[in-house]
Amino acid sequence: MKKISFLTIVLAVFIFSANSQDLKFNEREFDFGEIEEMGGKVSHKFVFTNNSKKSIQILTVKPSCGCTTPDWSKKEIKPGKEGFIVAEYNPRGRPGVFRKSLSVVTSDNKRSVIFIKGKVSR
Repeated sequence: MKKISFLTIVLAVFIFSANSQDLKFNEREFDFGEIEEMGGKVSHKFVFTNNSKKSIQILTVKPSCGCTTPDWSKKEIKPGKEGFIVAEYNPRGRPGVFRKSLSVVTSDNKRSVIFIKGKVSR
């Protein structure tokens, strides 16, 4: 019985923490599909809502490689308001399947991760 109660508590904490994200993204991953290697850079705008009760500012967005360049809302985002992160991917010299992450760090020291993916063809 104790094992079931402990498991229930752990599961409840996990579900609560997963649902209490301060930044609620409309999507966590974007698929560019198939893109041409020499077709130039592609970009996608991720939109999020500040679900916290205080203003939040994005301090940094760290891409997993140099082939991805981020841009983001620089001003504080008030509760209930939207912000954005733009991920720009350069396919030149990178044929094949890719999946890149962008780690988002906010002023309340919380982290989120979003992803772009696709396939680069010659």
